[in-house]
Amino acid sequence: METPNNRTALITGASSGIGQAFAEEYASKGVNLVIVARRNDPLQKLASRLRSQHGIDVVVWTGDLAIPETPRRLFDYLTGQHIHVDILVNNAGFGVPGNLCEVEWDRHREAIEVMGAAPVRLCYLFAPTMQERRSGWIINVSSLAAFVPPHAGGTLYYPLKSYLARFSIALRAEMKASGVHVTAVCPGFTHTGFQAAAGGTVESVAIPKWMWSEPNDVAAAAIRAVEKNQPICIPGLFNKAVALFFKVIPGALGRKIVGE
Repeated sequence: METPNNRTALITGASSGIGQAFAEEYASKGVNLVIVARRNDPLQKLASRLRSQHGIDVVVWTGDLAIPETPRRLFDYLTGQHIHVDILVNNAGFGVPGNLCEVEWDRHREAIEVMGAAPVRLCYLFAPTMQERRSGWIINVSSLAAFVPPHAGGTLYYPLKSYLARFSIALRAEMKASGVHVTAVCPGFTHTGFQAAAGGTVESVAIPKWMWSEPNDVAAAAIRAVEKNQPICIPGLFNKAVALFFKVIPGALGRKIVGE
């Protein structure tokens, strides 16, 4: 199946990093866009550039997915504008460095909303129309962290990304009969603004440069995977090896390796 032209992709967290890469990749294929993030200026600059380069329609919508009603507000706005979403990319996310009880609860709540509740609700809102049309693609951006044992300092991020990957697999099974494709993409370390937004992590400092991925490579791999209706996409041979390693070794050994 080829990527459809003259369709619309909704991309959250599109102001930078992997989200911006998804916007660029889909724009290059002639797909119209709805790009969503908290920051308006980067979205407007991206929209202007992609309109000029590819002649597509780009809708900019500024909103904070940490606010529980934001997904519904976005859905109602697009419905009111008669914009049909054919491709949903749940990309928005951030890390929360530090131990659970050392970080203010509001920051944890925001992480749960943005990476847990919002992707599920957006699927809940937009998937029924895809089912009715018997066509649609959903990409949920999880992480290689979904396959690595959680450790201190990753108390929420690792479980949330694992949850999103497993949710995607279950949703894919539900959507199968209607022709809607669902894929969880699980990138490893990627050159984005994520580390800076999270305050940096010990892991990101220690990882050699050759182990890092580029955002557009991740987005392109995810798009190919959802076209084929693959349940999980792990871009890069090294990342695939890491996921396989932690899958086959005993759980106790894996927890010891990550420093439980």
